[in-house]
Amino acid sequence: MLRHRYILFTITFFSLTAAAQHPFKYDHTVYKTVYLNEAFRLMDSMQNYLLLDVRSPGEYADTSRATVLNIGRIKGSINITIDSVPAHLQELRSHINQPVFVYCSHSQRSRRVSKLLAENGFREVYNINGGMTQLNIMDASLFPDKNRYMQTNLAYKNIASTAALHLIEDTAALIIIDIRTVREFASGDSLQRNNIGHLKNAINIPQAEFAATIDSYKFSTSSPVLLYDLHGFNSMDVVDILRAKGFTKIYNLFEGLEAFISDSRLGKSQVHELLADPVPYNMLDPKGFMDLLNQPDLLVLDARTTDEFNNKARMAYLNLGHIKGAIHVASIDSLGIIIREKQKTTLILVYGSNTDMATLVCRELIKKGYQRVNYLNQGLYNFVWSTANVEDCKAGRDFLTDHDGLY
Repeated sequence: MLRHRYILFTITFFSLTAAAQHPFKYDHTVYKTVYLNEAFRLMDSMQNYLLLDVRSPGEYADTSRATVLNIGRIKGSINITIDSVPAHLQELRSHINQPVFVYCSHSQRSRRVSKLLAENGFREVYNINGGMTQLNIMDASLFPDKNRYMQTNLAYKNIASTAALHLIEDTAALIIIDIRTVREFASGDSLQRNNIGHLKNAINIPQAEFAATIDSYKFSTSSPVLLYDLHGFNSMDVVDILRAKGFTKIYNLFEGLEAFISDSRLGKSQVHELLADPVPYNMLDPKGFMDLLNQPDLLVLDARTTDEFNNKARMAYLNLGHIKGAIHVASIDSLGIIIREKQKTTLILVYGSNTDMATLVCRELIKKGYQRVNYLNQGLYNFVWSTANVEDCKAGRDFLTDHDGLY
């Protein structure tokens, strides 16, 4: 059942991205884009503007059945779902000469609406890069106005990596619950990309067994609880069970353990001290990956399918070009030929897409004695998305090639 829900969410998410294709190519041509701090600086300086949330009503109110999409809203926004914008164009025309700021969850839908508004005569349209996802990821040190502008109806608090690290280090009574399957918790899953270890002191209560077994642990309901899973897709689904038991201090690790381990803002030694059974290679987010692309004597390996590498994938959103200088790894057997004359100290960056291939390549390299193996978490799509939506990743676009017309 849980695997089915994961697949259902993945299909839903990527159908949105596929429908939007790669809308970044319209940035600063059809409409303007702004990062979070700049967006709110502009709004603070303006007398009149419209702030438009184009997600579903459930997402806007934090009541969506897909709990992963309940991530708050921005104060002062009005909600018109993307599918309803054309029907509301006439009433929106009262704002045609005012600045209009548009956002959603990941800045895919908001870009489509920004394009629609600009093409219908709206003079000053701004897409807010990264949307609510980026707003949740950024802490007060990066986005000082977060608490001022973010609103939520959630009965728990989403916390990203930096806040989670402080919570773990500073809260002696913290209960940490990992809701993944027993095999994933023990790094014994059939998919290697799911085997990334777990937080030390975490208790594994699989989601499928959560309601039936939570009472057996005799937790104090006054204790704070940190929930997590792999990607952050399901951990919030057990909140209602905890609330019914009387727990009131509930935190959810936003985007899951995978994002926590990969976060470039955290010291790798800090993270590894908190992990049991970590992977033998270095997991990177797009910023960490981009920073290493500047290093000399680098070997970059593209572990996507041949069709994806050649921009011939059936699903258009997978056609992304590739990192400049990347060598395509078609199979584990072909890897041996590629690295045959490489020193064991060679700096190696590996990226993939939605398959297990990239993690298998990383493990094979470690097995062969390579000491500096690095893996891009969530694949090339995440890197491309970040170059358009995360301010300190915008220079990453310079490292991409063979993407003309795609984004």
